[in-house]
Amino acid sequence: MNSTLTNFENIEEKFVKAVESKEYKKLVELLQMHSQIYVIGNGGLHYVASHMATDMSRLIKGKYFYSFDSFGFITSSANDYGFDSIFERWLSNCVPNDQKALVVGLSCSGKSVNIFNAFKYAKGLGWDTFLITGKQSYKEYDFLSIDAKHFHTVETFCLMLFYELIHSLGGSCPYI
Repeated sequence: MNSTLTNFENIEEKFVKAVESKEYKKLVELLQMHSQIYVIGNGGLHYVASHMATDMSRLIKGKYFYSFDSFGFITSSANDYGFDSIFERWLSNCVPNDQKALVVGLSCSGKSVNIFNAFKYAKGLGWDTFLITGKQSYKEYDFLSIDAKHFHTVETFCLMLFYELIHSLGGSCPYI
């Protein structure tokens, strides 16, 4: 039996540092400004986005979080237009654009082209964007980076961060 634990890269230290950062305060400010928030991510972060959109919508009054959960739309859009456009196509085809919104992207590498294409589309509508990432990202977007080496650290960190955001926005998690 291997006694070595999975390396989460001192995730608690990364978490405390992130929550005390100006970037986190910017994210909280953006979330306070918007009632419509769209959360996007790839792979495991897609499921984190979906899970957190559900919990945040039910635990924060007056905030509506959405994630891209139509696998039929994802696969048909990727087949017809390419994977790099799936989130942009979802926002342009399925999301009302008559009010200002926030798009939050989750990216382990900070280099997810499909997220940046969605950000460009959102910016064109006058929407705000914010990226939570494991690595340094493009300076043209607001982002919070945790400087991680492993995708599992980023996925776990994002779950922790979203629950902290619930509390920062005046919500609370029920007891079990």
